[in-house]
Amino acid sequence: MDTVKSEIARIFAAKEARRHKLAALPFPEKVLAVVCLQQMAAPLLRARGKKVRVWTLDPQPMKSIPSR
Repeated sequence: MDTVKSEIARIFAAKEARRHKLAALPFPEKVLAVVCLQQMAAPLLRARGKKVRVWTLDPQPMKSIPSR
């Protein structure tokens, strides 16, 4: 039982660390992350008959974002 509790504690600690890492991102990177999520969700939502509009980004201001 201790291994289960320690594993759960490890998972929650990693989850919290990820939240802090994402919160520390610059605003343009956060917007880029939202657009990526929109692109991933769009086909699923369209298949369900929903109207979807993914944001388009002007590449000029996003030059400061390092490529992944």
